Amino acid sequence: MRTQNRFWLSAALIVLTLCLAGTTLYAKTAESTVGEPPSEVMDWVFHNKGNIVTTIFNWGLMGKYTDVPRGEWPKGSGNNYLAEIKYWMGATLPSGDTVVANTDEDFMPEPNFASSDNDIRIRLSTDQTRYEYDEFDTVGLGYSRPAYGWRTYNLETNAWEYNEIYNPASAEFFQGGPIALQESQYIMNDARDGSPALGLLITQTVYQWNFDYNQDYLFVVLNIKNVSANDYTDFAFGLYCDFDVGGYYLGENGRLGDLVDFNPDENLAWTYDEDNYDPGWGPSVVAGRMGTKYIETPGGLGMTSFRTGIWDSLPDNDQGRYALINSEQFDESLPPNDQYYIQCTRGINLPAGAVVRVVYALVAGQTDDKLIENARMAQVVYDNYFAGPEPPVQPVLKAVAGDHLVKLYWNNGAENSIDPMTGEQDFVGYKIYRSTNYGATWGELTFNADGSRGPNYIPLAEFRVDESTGLIPHTFIDSSLTNGFEYWYAVTAYDKGIDTIPLDPLESGKGRPGEDSSAVSVMPRTDPAGYWPIQNTIEHRVAEGGVMSEGEIFVEAFNQDVLTGREYKLVFSEDVYQTYWHLLDAFTGDTLLADQTDQTARLDAAEVVDGIQVLVQNGEKEPRDMVQTVFSTPGDTTVLLYQSLGSINDFYGVPCGGDMHFRSTYEIRFTETGSTGYWWWDDVTPVELPFEVWNTTFGYQVIAEIIDLEYDQEWDPQVGDFIVVVNQEYDGSPHPEAYPWQHTWAFRFDPGLAGQTGDVFTIYGAPLNSPDDEFYFAAPSIDEQLAARDLDSIRVVPNPYIAHAEWESRAGERRIEFIHLPDEATIRVYTLAGDLVVTLEHEGSGTAEWNLESFNEQSIAPGIYYYHVESRFGSKIGKFAIIK
Repeated sequence: MRTQNRFWLSAALIVLTLCLAGTTLYAKTAESTVGEPPSEVMDWVFHNKGNIVTTIFNWGLMGKYTDVPRGEWPKGSGNNYLAEIKYWMGATLPSGDTVVANTDEDFMPEPNFASSDNDIRIRLSTDQTRYEYDEFDTVGLGYSRPAYGWRTYNLETNAWEYNEIYNPASAEFFQGGPIALQESQYIMNDARDGSPALGLLITQTVYQWNFDYNQDYLFVVLNIKNVSANDYTDFAFGLYCDFDVGGYYLGENGRLGDLVDFNPDENLAWTYDEDNYDPGWGPSVVAGRMGTKYIETPGGLGMTSFRTGIWDSLPDNDQGRYALINSEQFDESLPPNDQYYIQCTRGINLPAGAVVRVVYALVAGQTDDKLIENARMAQVVYDNYFAGPEPPVQPVLKAVAGDHLVKLYWNNGAENSIDPMTGEQDFVGYKIYRSTNYGATWGELTFNADGSRGPNYIPLAEFRVDESTGLIPHTFIDSSLTNGFEYWYAVTAYDKGIDTIPLDPLESGKGRPGEDSSAVSVMPRTDPAGYWPIQNTIEHRVAEGGVMSEGEIFVEAFNQDVLTGREYKLVFSEDVYQTYWHLLDAFTGDTLLADQTDQTARLDAAEVVDGIQVLVQNGEKEPRDMVQTVFSTPGDTTVLLYQSLGSINDFYGVPCGGDMHFRSTYEIRFTETGSTGYWWWDDVTPVELPFEVWNTTFGYQVIAEIIDLEYDQEWDPQVGDFIVVVNQEYDGSPHPEAYPWQHTWAFRFDPGLAGQTGDVFTIYGAPLNSPDDEFYFAAPSIDEQLAARDLDSIRVVPNPYIAHAEWESRAGERRIEFIHLPDEATIRVYTLAGDLVVTLEHEGSGTAEWNLESFNEQSIAPGIYYYHVESRFGSKIGKFAIIK
């Protein structure tokens, strides 16, 4: 109804003239504010949880020429495809006049009636400050869709309501919070100048996910209500799209080579570059496609026309605009140029008080075929009420910087995820990725069977659930890194896919640090002077009279900031069935970990608790020795080990009991009366034996069972029958209940020898951890004497600083580092003349950064500078050079 936003009447001629002259010029102004509502009601949010990143404004605008994310695809690439998407909505008034309410002139944010202060901001599900967050609002929690205060506005009921979320497992709807991983909504009217154009009230809701099958599109749902007294029988809707494939800025201008296309069967339109290349994006980037697909239109009308042209030839009056969107014409693309397209739907009936819905998807793809494939998948997802298979939830990742290394640890929430499509817990594993370019790439691209590469990345590491134990690691240490460089890490969770669809495994999104729980940014740095790591503090003690095991522990500090104990103690307890270890605060006695059973130093069994991770490695589960120790005839060996199976239960893969059974020392004593043993096959059939078996550690006789190879109920060493020691006190009766927990060693004697009365064969206990063993360790600390010596290691890197440092990758960044510093220090920088340039207060690691700015925030001049480091351990004076 007012002057069109693009008002340069001669722009096309100017651009054409300069192009012929070999000069590049902006075709659109970046600074224009024509077509915007008053600044005090303007608001915008970034939709960034999928592979498309764009900006949503609260007056019917998506994207912008410059300054904000505008259809960046793929996420993190810096390649923006979108200039703007806007809305045209037209009809004939009772007076006969045609009116088109549009983004540039009419749409205006409507106050958010859910808020007492008439907030006009966009509600964003991933920002709790943008809606009435309520931690007690747990509606939908049982379905993993908790509301926590999230509502959307329903134009038909004029009320803020919970989302109705579809559960495909039960084919029913339930109330809950956000439907999508990221969801936004705002309300707008068409009365920017104070009087309505048509009398429309509109809600816009955007849904976005980052799953493999839906990350390359987002949904926009427009509910349009006629709040006027007029019935509109010829309501028409136009989706105005101006994509700039190749960018807007000077040196890019790939947009001048844009072509448009459409597929009426798919209700799909898109823009692409004539040669898939843009000089601003570089030769390695093959430009893709981006477009829009009508997902739902009133009455299923679909796309009734497709119009295209040069933006500055758009009609500047409502009659001309209505003629465009109310036509049935399908235009062919112009020759390569900066051209728009409008997807139109005519013939909509919108009576007074009625609500109609228009849904479209913003879709991206590398090729026409891939774009169409993504568009079709978007339709499938929508037709299934946005419900589909989902990957496990994103892990919550934390990182700790070390000297040339980074320690990562994450939670296990993903492992309990239930796929809404199948109703199953289908978690399989984790993948770890590393980026050295702020998320533009995440490592090397995968190799495909056809010889191509990508689009997926080869992970830095991958962990899968151990099918036998159900365990999986939750920590990873990345070493051999370069100090001072910024690294991004992401941990994703993936599932097993669905065979019946079929669907490949789904993987949660990598995300971006500061925006997503699954991604972190971290910079390795030196340890402080005198740093005494936790590993250096480990001490193994044994109780008086006890025998020290050959076990050991490995301790890693993952978060020194949350350590609550200065000293820790690891102790053991046991019973017939199991040996346990427990981690205690040595000072308070508080138990941090209890009843832990893994003693194989398995990373997947080790929790991070109190900021530390402890791995326990038991001694070898083998007798220290098996040898004849008493001879009936001095010097005459009559009992000689021929073969040992070790632990009989380990040999056959059945559970073992507590380590007390294997730590004990046993004697095989050949006597005149012998003892009664039993078949190992059934634990009860008696076998007469010429020896007794004694547990000398505890001082009682125990049972022997025989693996009778000839099944003749006799122990015959000449045929190789095995003896199995059962650590059950001997009473002349069988004890089948002792199986398997008290069965220990299995072995057989040399068949060429025969034990005589008085001979004793000893099995010395295995060097396993026991309640007599204790391990102590302390939190990382600073050794003052070592710190004083380390002051000589303080230096500046790079030195000299010549124009830039290798780690400077962001525009305008300048940075040097002081390394090997004490944990607390004051750094003063002086000119050669002795003038103070800056004072830096340092605390924490061994590295301090300086941006080469003086205390008054001015860049320093080239030259030689002195630095003085002062600490409680002493001081250090040095110098460095700045060369520009």
